[in-house]
Amino acid sequence: MIPREKVRFWRQASERGSYEDDFEEMSEYWDYRHDNYAGFEHVESVLRMWMGPTEALYYSNAEISDGFFDELPWTYKTFEAKVRLTNLHYGSAGWGFWNHTMVVEPCMPIWFIYLRSRGSYPFQGLFAQVGNQFQPIILYEKTFLLTLGSILGGLAAKIANVRIISGKPTMPELDLKQWHVYRVEWKENVVNFLVDGKEVAKVPYKAGPIKARADIWVDNAVFQANKKDPGSVYRHVTQENRVKTYLEVDYVKIY
Repeated sequence: MIPREKVRFWRQASERGSYEDDFEEMSEYWDYRHDNYAGFEHVESVLRMWMGPTEALYYSNAEISDGFFDELPWTYKTFEAKVRLTNLHYGSAGWGFWNHTMVVEPCMPIWFIYLRSRGSYPFQGLFAQVGNQFQPIILYEKTFLLTLGSILGGLAAKIANVRIISGKPTMPELDLKQWHVYRVEWKENVVNFLVDGKEVAKVPYKAGPIKARADIWVDNAVFQANKKDPGSVYRHVTQENRVKTYLEVDYVKIY
């Protein structure tokens, strides 16, 4: 159950049209979620979100967000954060906007997402994602789906329910272990993604003025959708991690 005070903070931010946090302290604004082998540390005005070590059988997650189901504060805004990821871990991490549903059809992530899996999985790298559209920024390996999607476009979207904008990564030398400023500019018809002021993706947007929350997380899962799934949702595919991973956040701005 989300405390009423947090809902009040989110409504105030939405009415103001902006929010900024430099993490001088653990602000009461955010909803802090952690599952199993994950949690938070606050060191010298940096929020350190950690995950692991963890077995593959357990879902572990550290996440901050500022909205919950029908209390989602943002539409057509810019998300900016200075972050770094300390290890190449197995699972996912990301930062940006999300409309808080894992049901496949309405799910609308608008974010940077890191994905890494030991088994066969089509996405291995850092991507700009808008709905089911992906633009690779870093690739750890070129998978069949990425190759198919970059060549056949619409056919790949029909087969796998994803659209690969390009099979070529736009910033392959980006070192996630270093501090970088990531920006997501969500507009009516397009979402622009920038790293340190350089555009790395421009993704079409056609979903209209939906509501979304700001979201930052690190966990030990990648996600997959099965067409025969009775819930029609993205399911966690959990991974083993033998070392602790930190996703460190220096600041967040929404405006």
